[in-house]
Order: sequence, then C-alpha cells, then structure tokens
Amino acid sequence: MAEELLRWETNPGSDIDEVDVGPSTIHAAVNDFEDIPPQLRNVLNEMDSRDDIALRELANDDMLDFNWSSDPSVFIGQREVFVGQPGPTFPVQNFTPLEILQKIWDSDIITLIVAETNRYAEDLKNDPRIKSHASIKKWTPISDRELWSFLGICMLQSLIPLPVEAEYWKPRFTYLKFGVFEDIMSFNRFKSIKRCLHFVDNLALSFDNGTPNRLAKIQPILDHLSSKFSSLYLPEQEIAIDESLLLWKGRLSFAQLINTKAARVGIKSYELCESKSGYLWSMIMYAGKNQAMAVDTHDDRGDTEPEGATSKIVFKLVRPLLGQGYTLVMDNFYNSPLLSRALKSQKTDTMGTLRLNREFVPDSLRSKNKTNMRTGEVAFSQTKDMTIAVWKDANVVSLISTFHGVEVGGKEKYGYYRYKPKVVLDYNLAMGGVDKKDQLLQAFPVERIRNQVWYKKLFRRLLNVSIHNAHVIFTTSTKISAREFRYRLADEILQKYTTIPPRTAVVPSAAHHFPAKTGKRKSRCQWCSLKKKDVCTVYKCETCNMNLCIPNCFKEYHISRM
Repeated sequence: MAEELLRWETNPGSDIDEVDVGPSTIHAAVNDFEDIPPQLRNVLNEMDSRDDIALRELANDDMLDFNWSSDPSVFIGQREVFVGQPGPTFPVQNFTPLEILQKIWDSDIITLIVAETNRYAEDLKNDPRIKSHASIKKWTPISDRELWSFLGICMLQSLIPLPVEAEYWKPRFTYLKFGVFEDIMSFNRFKSIKRCLHFVDNLALSFDNGTPNRLAKIQPILDHLSSKFSSLYLPEQEIAIDESLLLWKGRLSFAQLINTKAARVGIKSYELCESKSGYLWSMIMYAGKNQAMAVDTHDDRGDTEPEGATSKIVFKLVRPLLGQGYTLVMDNFYNSPLLSRALKSQKTDTMGTLRLNREFVPDSLRSKNKTNMRTGEVAFSQTKDMTIAVWKDANVVSLISTFHGVEVGGKEKYGYYRYKPKVVLDYNLAMGGVDKKDQLLQAFPVERIRNQVWYKKLFRRLLNVSIHNAHVIFTTSTKISAREFRYRLADEILQKYTTIPPRTAVVPSAAHHFPAKTGKRKSRCQWCSLKKKDVCTVYKCETCNMNLCIPNCFKEYHISRM
C-alpha cells in the first residue's frame, strides 16, 4: 500500500502538502475515485470537505437549497448569453510576428532583464571565489540588442532540437553542420549570457513572515507576463482550467508529481486557457502549501470569494471574466455543485467531471459504480439550474453542468455509432485548452530538457508560452502555421538585432529557360494544379523539367521564381 501511495504523492524530498489526483487531464472524463487507495481517498475527502465548508460560508440560504429530481422537466437552466468581445484588444492588421511578441516582451521587461543580468555578472566578476582565469572575468555588459539575439538563438534551437547545445556551433562532423550560429554570437558569449541571465536583485529579495518567496528569482517575469497575457487578448466563450507541469527532475522543494501529465514530475502551474486555441490567459505558479499564490490578490473582492483550496484557485483565475457569460470547463479536482451555483450567480456557466463524494450530490447517485451500472446506462438528477449525469462506459463517468439537460448525442468511431450524454461530447471538445497549449509547446522545446537552474528553465518556458500566445493573436488576422510563425519570428529578430549580412532571396536566372515538348500526349500543367485547375499541356520548361501551359503559365511560373 505504501508503494501505491507513493505513486500518487509528490516527488521525494518535496513538500507533500497537496495531492494531485486524476483524472485531471483525461478527456474521456473517467471517474476513478473508487480505485484510489483508501488513505489517499481520505485525504481527498478532507480537501473536498474544507472546500465545501468555505463555499457554504459565503452562500445564502437559497443557494443551499438543492431539490434534486429525476423529472427532466424540473431543469429550466439556460446557457448564459456571451457578451464578451473575444480577440486581441489592439488592432493587429499589418503587425509582424516580432511586433506582436514585443507587445508582450516590451522595452520595460527587456530593460529590466538587461540591468539585472549585468548586475549579476558584475557580482560574479567581483566574487573572490571565482578563479582569475575564468571566462566570466572577461564579461562585457549585455545590451538590449544582444539580449534579443540571445532569445533569437533560443528560438532557432527549438526549431531543430539537438541534445548537445555546443553542436549548434561545433558539430561532431562537418556534414552535420547547419546554420551560421557563430556569425550571430560566439558560443562562449552565449554560455556567459546563459549563466548570468538574471531577473531580480538578489539583495532585494522579499521575505514573508521570515520565509523567503520561493518564486522570487522569477517573480518579476511572472508578474509582467500575467498582466500582458490578460490585457492583450480576450478568450472566446469556452475556457478551461487545468494543471500544467514543466519537467524538472532535480531537487526542488515544491516539485509535484501528476501521473496524467507527460512530464509526470516538475513545476506545477494552474492555468486558464481558451479551449479552442490554447491561449494562456492567466496562471498561478504553485510553490508549496505555505507560499502565497503568484497572482494579483485583488483585495477589493470583499467577502464574495471562498478561501477553500480548490475554489480559491478557480476564483483567482477566472475573476476578471465573471459576469460576461463565459463557460468554464473543469475536471473533478475543482468542480462541486455549490461552486457551480456560485459561479452561475455571476453569469458564468460550468461544465466538467465531478467526484460523487462532494457535498449536495444526491444520494441516488452517490452509490453508482462499475458493479451496479450496465455499459451505456445513464443515471441523472436535476435541480432547476443544474444537472448531474452518471454514465457507464469502460468506467463510470460523472459530470455536472449548469446548461445541459438530459440530452443524448452520438459519435461515429470505427464504423460504429455510439450514443453518449451530450455533456460528455461537449466536455471532450472543450476541456483540452491547457493540454493543447502544452502539446504545441512540446513541438518547439525552447526550454530544452537539460537545465542546471530551475528558474531559468521556467523563464524559457514562459518565453515559449509567449510565442504561442503571439501566434494565436497573429492568426486572428493572418492564418499561418505555428512552425511558419516561429520561422518568421526568429528570422525577423536576427535580421533586426544582429550584425550578420541581411538574408537575400536566391533569384534564379531567367536565361536558358525555353519551352520544349513533353513527349507525351497529355501532361497536367503543374502551375495550374497549384491553382486547383485541371489543365493539360504538351509543353514543359526544358531546364526546370516542369510541365507548363504556353504562354501564360510558362511566364507566370518563371516570374514567380525571380
């Protein structure tokens, strides 16, 4: 049993103060509470009880009145009308990728990083413990331009990942070489900047009640990006709250383990993302039970929000979006009937999985499990403003919604049409905002796997998230793939901030390109094919060996290559 508990607990050596249990990211909405070890189940019951008590203290008598019924006509709930204005909060037409990224990483934060990096480098130069022949003794101050060059190199590395960073400059074999990294910045200079990269004055680190802020080293970056992400873009109606995990295998007191995440162990954050695009709108970095959450506390909230562990996270993340008709999708780590009603009173719908041990869940549903339900069976109970449905698939799935009635939908898979409750189908479509963002970031590992300092890896992760958010903003006016956006962004940075010769397009010579017979009765014109036209020709370019119509396509094709 001890081994089973260890599988769910935090990383050895870290604070075992919060248990992250599934299924926090399984879109099939599996409710495996009954399979959790008894000791862990007791911990979860205690957490849920504290949260329910905190919510109850803020609720009025009407909110505590749950008259559950199996009569479908009891439910009269309607989805809130969305009155928000989704999209960028500034005009993005004619903006380049770099100009959008610089709306996030503006001159203020770049100036701060440059100043603190130079300060830290000077401290290292004057440190008597460092040998006189060390490369850091030759440090010259970094400038804004050089910092942008450093960031551009980090972006290039993410496009073609190599396990050994030095091989971008000095590959093992010459035929493995690509790029001109040495023309952008020498490897020694890159290593020096990487070592000295800093974001806060060490002498000014704050102490709360004698306890150092564990996120102090990265706090200025967190504060800046939290403000920028939420001020530059408003999400569409469906938003999702979930946990994200940055891989970190080193010793760290607040490292967490979440088995359902790809990283499994690392630095955890609670995130609110747009379901459709994965745009990260707000976040809270977890730094341990006794640490204040890294997010604006909004002291003017009065007594309208609970102090329970999970519901407090929800309100902190979604607070600025309340009252606009948003639909908040969450898993069973957060959801409860009383939380759904509290959010509904502020014109915010909720939908997601639910643990049946939560307060106010009807007794008729608490006893539902794998043994007393048939495959495909649906049990439900409703009040006038919410529905709880329990559905048996491979496992028992329980969900709560403030705008779904007793509806059944279907989905075809492998030639079979399977019927499911409508709330299950909608949950599967809407819950993946955080996971979608993580998947897109994983394809471009700006943060790299190996890092010696945790907050510098977190900095790279935040840079990667910023690029993703900038891409989402950019695509509201110009559709472009994530990879193409990153290509353009890195190229624009290096062209603007480095001294390498400007990139020039290779212009093919127009000489010696003559039409010739294909030798076939009919050949499809390849230029027409690109225009979605089915046209045949007997001519081709003798030099390019490309089938082309005479005269229009032959001329247009060669002009396009000049």
